[in-house]
Amino acid sequence: MRKRLIVLVSLLLVGMLALSACGAPAVEEPPVVEEPPVSEESPETEDKVKVCQITDTGGIDDKSFNATAWKGITDAQDALGIEGKYLESKEVADYEKNLNAFIEEECDLIVTVGFLIGDATAAAAEANPDVKFSIVDYNYDPAIANVTGQIFETDEAAFLAGYVAAGVTKTGVVGTFGGLPIPTVTIFMDGFYKGVAKYNEAKGTDVQVLGWDPAAPDSGLFSMSFDDQQKGNELAKSLMDEGADIIMPVAGPVGLGAAAAIKERGNAYLIGVDSDWALTSPEYADITLTSVMKLMDATTMQVIQSVIDGSFKGGDVVGTLANEGVSIAPFHELESLVPAELAAEVEALKAEIIAGSFAEAEVPVEEPTLVCQITDTGGIDDKSFNATAWKGITDAQDALGIEGKYLESKEVADYEKNLNAFIEEECDLIVTVGFLIGDATAAAAEANPDVKFSIVDYNYDPAIANVTGQIFETDEAAFLAGYVAAGVTKTGVVGTFGGLPIPTVTIFMDGFYKGVAKYNEAKGTDVQVLGWDPAAPDSGLFSMSFDDQQKGNELAKSLMDEGADIIMPVAGPVGLGAAAAIKERGNAYLIGVDSDWALTSPEYADITLTSVMKLMDATTMQVIQSVVDGTFQGGDVVGTLANNGVSIAPFHELESLVSAELAAEVEQLKADIIAGTISLD
Repeated sequence: MRKRLIVLVSLLLVGMLALSACGAPAVEEPPVVEEPPVSEESPETEDKVKVCQITDTGGIDDKSFNATAWKGITDAQDALGIEGKYLESKEVADYEKNLNAFIEEECDLIVTVGFLIGDATAAAAEANPDVKFSIVDYNYDPAIANVTGQIFETDEAAFLAGYVAAGVTKTGVVGTFGGLPIPTVTIFMDGFYKGVAKYNEAKGTDVQVLGWDPAAPDSGLFSMSFDDQQKGNELAKSLMDEGADIIMPVAGPVGLGAAAAIKERGNAYLIGVDSDWALTSPEYADITLTSVMKLMDATTMQVIQSVIDGSFKGGDVVGTLANEGVSIAPFHELESLVPAELAAEVEALKAEIIAGSFAEAEVPVEEPTLVCQITDTGGIDDKSFNATAWKGITDAQDALGIEGKYLESKEVADYEKNLNAFIEEECDLIVTVGFLIGDATAAAAEANPDVKFSIVDYNYDPAIANVTGQIFETDEAAFLAGYVAAGVTKTGVVGTFGGLPIPTVTIFMDGFYKGVAKYNEAKGTDVQVLGWDPAAPDSGLFSMSFDDQQKGNELAKSLMDEGADIIMPVAGPVGLGAAAAIKERGNAYLIGVDSDWALTSPEYADITLTSVMKLMDATTMQVIQSVVDGTFQGGDVVGTLANNGVSIAPFHELESLVSAELAAEVEQLKADIIAGTISLD
């Protein structure tokens, strides 16, 4: 069997963004390190190897992979005399904090758990090459020298479980669902499906699998969570309503909700995952047919041993049926449901898989959805709209299992060439970025009506049937930024300039100007705005470029020469030139655009008051989801303050410049805009 673990670029974002327009960020308490009690028989010594585990969001007692990995550490305490500690990750944002805590504590080995912590672990490992890491249920290609990945051929064991399920079902229908559509989840579901298919092939039956088909992964059933047990309860009930009498949830603690539903109904059985659920959740032993076990305790112990004996190295430890890294659990209380003949067939299949002589039932597998981005001339790493749109694609790689590609446009002449290249490659969705590529995108879409397109920061009137425009009410967020600027300025002068005099640029400048005007109206002040006046657009200040950083440097200096002490450049990478000038002078502050510049350009965090953010990653993800689920259509996706499609960034290092009164006023203005009591038209 061929498997592929995809190393993804970034973390799942959908539903996990926690954006705050303004106000003081919450003060984080230092993480509390949980330590198991030290027995009197094992007094602590300074020479003990210290192994530290960071859980995924399911918690240390998830009855699943966190708990099983921790068992490997506690087993090593008994067998090898190590010291073990753990930190629980309540949310994705805890990963980095917990990693830093254990790096600071100088753990001899840091064990991280789960696919979602992959990027954070890689970043920590690369930044700390002398620290040893091991990640459970993930690996890297190419390998990282100080990280051992623990991966598992769980489809081998799940195949056996699927064969058993097909042999035991009375309704002829079995089901499965996952937590997230990621490879470490779907590998179970693949094996389960193929095991049922093998039984059907061998016996001439037609047992159906609900919730997953490797040939149609986009229609798979997922809870989109690893901790919402109520969701697991609901999914199990829906599968039982459709006739399933055996269900395998692949969703960590979410599966406990499924178990509760099965026990309540009393007309189905459960297949556990990761550990032997009949033992780890004995309250469900009477409904647990078997479990697909990843023996992460054994692989974790193996890695710990390598640290102790000095043989630790980057690469992979792989659990298989052959080395007992994966297995199916005994049938325990439900052994009577499994005829001796069926049990013997399963043992024979196991032997064939181990021997490599097994031929699985052929199941066609679709290629992942291919999403292809064409940048504007600023490039993929422009710290602005190209980069933010690309983040939406990489987030979709994490969350939806798509494949992402991009081509950079060095000049306008590249647009048509790049479009034709991706049309030829048969991309499922082509994402183009920026106002300037609008005509080329329209021409390509009209010439290729069967190809789906989405254009960032542009739309068409009338709409084109195979193009979704992504547009943003950035004037809403820029209005708030203008109000803040007027409240913070010491000189009474603020400034802005654009890249080109096009609507997607001037909409920022309009909002900024109106926010300053609102402050003047409310406070009786006369803060001036240099560089833009909506009543006199022909006199606006523009760099006439999105890549000439020297021009941005010059424009910022001219604005500062005229007294501006807060400047908002709306010009992509040109704004970095403005930031350099502001930092050099040291007498002004910057307002970033598109992304949170304090994070994307941390070298300028000390001068970045806030940023006007277009969350193009979220809208791009939304369009990709529509392609995946078959709801794609022409028209617009609109980002607003109300749907968090636009926002202003926190004040970060410059929070002290913004009074509590001013911050509260901005929050009220935001609420008024969302409610429609303030109109920017």
